[in-house]
Amino acid sequence: MPEPINPNNSLNAEHVIYCASSGGGKTSAVKKLGLLKPTDQIVFLDPYNDYEGEFLGRKVRTYTKWAEFYKALREARKSNRGFKIAMKPPKATPEALELFSEIVWSCGNGKHPKPLKAVFEELAKMVKTSAKADGYFGEILTGGRKFSIHAHCCFQRGQEIPKTVFGQAPYKWIGLQERQKDARYLSDELDIPMDVIVKLPKPAAIGHIEYVLKDPTHTIGQYTHSKFSFPRKAA
Repeated sequence: MPEPINPNNSLNAEHVIYCASSGGGKTSAVKKLGLLKPTDQIVFLDPYNDYEGEFLGRKVRTYTKWAEFYKALREARKSNRGFKIAMKPPKATPEALELFSEIVWSCGNGKHPKPLKAVFEELAKMVKTSAKADGYFGEILTGGRKFSIHAHCCFQRGQEIPKTVFGQAPYKWIGLQERQKDARYLSDELDIPMDVIVKLPKPAAIGHIEYVLKDPTHTIGQYTHSKFSFPRKAA
């Protein structure tokens, strides 16, 4: 596959993580946090069809064959128009993550008027290690900035994810955690008080999703505690 083009070191890192237990609202956060917009160029690694149908009011074109997905994405990137393209691999495996990442990496362009925003669902099931991220996924995290690639990484437990993900993502969204051990890990990684994370309630019980967010405006120990409603059951 071709290498990304037009490296642009003036661009900022825009990676995002979404971490919550099952039912904690990760997929809803992807849709509602506001970092993804209807007019964006968005590609999804979607092993369980979480984005089938529409996303932000726009049709999602879903592919199950890698060659067709690659061709569709390469063609779509030639335009300045927004799109929503998903790849549903046969299984959520490290091989699927690597091939998806290689395709996304090859479509990077530091001078493209629209960033390529890549959503990685069920990330913990596809990484090989919780140490340093490697392969093309690691390239996206560490080098995607200058090729205008933004990674949106969704997972349930922080301990299962490469530390590179936390280190390279300036936006960190945290929802419901089922275990104190998980909350403690996130508290240590993000400098958010553990009791704030532990007290995040189950969305289904209260009719909205509460979360904490760290963004580039926050210094050590700072965060935002907020909420949003959801029309249907949270993911």
